[in-house]
Amino acid sequence: MHDDSGALQKLFVTMALLFSFSIASAESEIALKLVQTIPLPEVDGRIDHFAIDVKGRRAFLAALAKNTIEVVDLSGGRVTHTLPGFAKPQGVLFVPQFNKLIVASGADGSVKTLDGTTLEVIRGASVSLGADAIGYDQRSKEIYVGSGGADANKEQGDLTLFNVASGAQVAALTTDAHAGGSVVEGHGERVFVLVPEKAEVVVLDRKMRVQVAKWTIPGIQKNVAIALDEKRRRLFLGVRTPASIVVLDSNSGAVVASVPTVATLDGLSFDSATRRIYTSGGEGFVDVTQQIDADHYERIARIPTGPIARTSVFVPEWHKLYVAVPRDKERGAELRAFDVLP
Repeated sequence: MHDDSGALQKLFVTMALLFSFSIASAESEIALKLVQTIPLPEVDGRIDHFAIDVKGRRAFLAALAKNTIEVVDLSGGRVTHTLPGFAKPQGVLFVPQFNKLIVASGADGSVKTLDGTTLEVIRGASVSLGADAIGYDQRSKEIYVGSGGADANKEQGDLTLFNVASGAQVAALTTDAHAGGSVVEGHGERVFVLVPEKAEVVVLDRKMRVQVAKWTIPGIQKNVAIALDEKRRRLFLGVRTPASIVVLDSNSGAVVASVPTVATLDGLSFDSATRRIYTSGGEGFVDVTQQIDADHYERIARIPTGPIARTSVFVPEWHKLYVAVPRDKERGAELRAFDVLP
């Protein structure tokens, strides 16, 4: 008699993988639809954060390894400018009211402001090494630049505030480690700031520019992305370990839910119209998670992208999700656009 248990086990695994792939493909048809693929022909290596100019229909991508900002015409579907002179560009923000592009670079701590029309640097500032994500307060017209910590050979992290109109530094705060991404309430008076190495969220008073609370999230490592559902008082954290979306009560900091998601996450957006959360990560997928109610969440789609496709931006005005996909063995780097399906 032959023992067929090994062969049967392989068959079951193969069938399970095929079933999972078919389910993921079917799921994607009810959440997102790929509508545009824009080649980024000269981009090698990782692509970090990027920003969208809605009125000008442009994207500005941080080509981290190339040390450039790639300017993409979204209507024409092509790169129109490659802007050199950056040292590991990571944080990118476009402010339409002032027609300014702001770039934070990790390797030299520079924060450069570019004219949105000429694309020339019109102002420069410096923060600690490790400058990364940029948050924006639309009411005060101030930006929050996270830096410091281990990237700067410092124990503490830095959060530096600048006025966009004048370029002046208006405050400098410290955190327990490298200060990461931030999100500002649109109607309230709080700013939520990530401290990934300590699994913390720091809460600031946006007017007084002082810390009012600090929440340490149990059982996680590296909360690297953040989004806010202000209406339902929920804060969404994109977490690397375990790969998950952790949902907090934004009033108390209490954990109310945790949903598994794509690994090596970098991109997280909340679509208030559909109450969906989009997460992208280096595992090579975009996950779509549906908010059933404030305390309950369910993944409804997993869409393949590509290895190291970590960053994404949701554009509510267009109901589109953009994902930056680095070069792979079989294809060049791309910027992919997905329409949101109802």
